[in-house]
Amino acid sequence: MERTRLMRNFRTSKYKKIYYFVQQNGRKWEVVEFPTNDIVRTFRKKKDAELFSEQLTQTKPFGNVPLPNFMKGNIDILE
Repeated sequence: MERTRLMRNFRTSKYKKIYYFVQQNGRKWEVVEFPTNDIVRTFRKKKDAELFSEQLTQTKPFGNVPLPNFMKGNIDILE
């Protein structure tokens, strides 16, 4: 008998890659972590949110593990 593969394709994979994207919520821009869909940080400017998102995607601080909950939900209060 052959061994069955755990991952047949990307859609049925139980291991999904973590990446970050930017979405607008009213006047604020949010950096969201996928696949957990948690808000990592909120910014007032789109450019700042995109730079933060790109930085997290390129250099993942915890590798293939999502960010811990205490590091999520920070609001950028600088204007």
